[in-house]
Amino acid sequence: MADIYREIIESLRRKEKVALATLISRVGSAPRGVGAKYLIREDGTTLGSIGGGCVEAEVWQQAQDVMEKDQAGVLHFKLTAQQLAEGGLICGGNIDVLVEPLREGFLDVYEEVLRIRERGETGVLVTLIAIDGKPPEDKACKALFKSSGEKVGFLYDGEALEQEISGEMAGLLKEKRPKVLDLRAKDEGAPWKRIEVLLEPIFSEPTVYLFGAGHVSKEVAPLAKRVHFKVVVIDDREIFANRERFPEADEIVVSDFERSFEGLRIDPQSYIVIVTRGHLYDGLVLEQAVKTDARYIGMIGSKRKIETLYRNLVVKGVPKEKLDRVYAPIGIDINSETPEEIAVSIVAQLIKVRGEAVR
Repeated sequence: MADIYREIIESLRRKEKVALATLISRVGSAPRGVGAKYLIREDGTTLGSIGGGCVEAEVWQQAQDVMEKDQAGVLHFKLTAQQLAEGGLICGGNIDVLVEPLREGFLDVYEEVLRIRERGETGVLVTLIAIDGKPPEDKACKALFKSSGEKVGFLYDGEALEQEISGEMAGLLKEKRPKVLDLRAKDEGAPWKRIEVLLEPIFSEPTVYLFGAGHVSKEVAPLAKRVHFKVVVIDDREIFANRERFPEADEIVVSDFERSFEGLRIDPQSYIVIVTRGHLYDGLVLEQAVKTDARYIGMIGSKRKIETLYRNLVVKGVPKEKLDRVYAPIGIDINSETPEEIAVSIVAQLIKVRGEAVR
């Protein structure tokens, strides 16, 4: 998702025409979830996905009209068996897709969205879908509400909408799921009778902390980035923990493992992967890791090695229940042997745990 936001910003800075398709409603087993995005540029190139096949082909076509007329619209898809077969899809269901032109005036909003995601802050991105059943013609149709109370951007009839949005923010940020509000005017003198609004929680991507910069981490890092994790690499050897070996890492920390947690921000959005070069260092990292609020802690090693480490930590006073939440041996069992295969098994487990966290 971060790549789409960055591309939106760059396109708006270049004053290029772009349209953004967002999946706003899904009933059934459509291939992507609500909030999935698909960016279409004026030259026809795209980024992201809302499901592929016949859906994206029609959305792409609609986007050309949206960019030409500078007016948003909603596409409704009822995916029949024939459409699924023709499009090569294996899932069905009904979906609604908002296709909107991204205007130069939205640049400040999207720049702040990216800042929020990079700084670990939170907020809600608000987009007007329709006013009294028609696409909003006013340019004031997108705003970002930060948890700090600040607002970037403008909304049609903002004061009334802001009251509704403020009542939804806490729940949205807790569930981390987009939501469409269908509001009816409470005041007979309001300039609208019905308004539909897309609310999207904005928060930082979860961070994978790779303790150890050896062969496994070298394979995990690019794979984790491709599936939208931030990546921080930690090792006490600069010859391994460097930008040349980890060009895709968001951060590289060279530190003794005994003190490596001191400068890290470990929270429920954190995933700790322990793949150091030996039992001693694995134990040092694990002892510190189980004291954090990390959502995931995984450690590489044989069952015998893990049992030995656990016994040592229990003797040192680490409660057994804290060790019970560690994924060890790390990764999903796919009979992996090579660093590349082990990386696949680890990242698959990270994805699984991340998905369970937002259900």
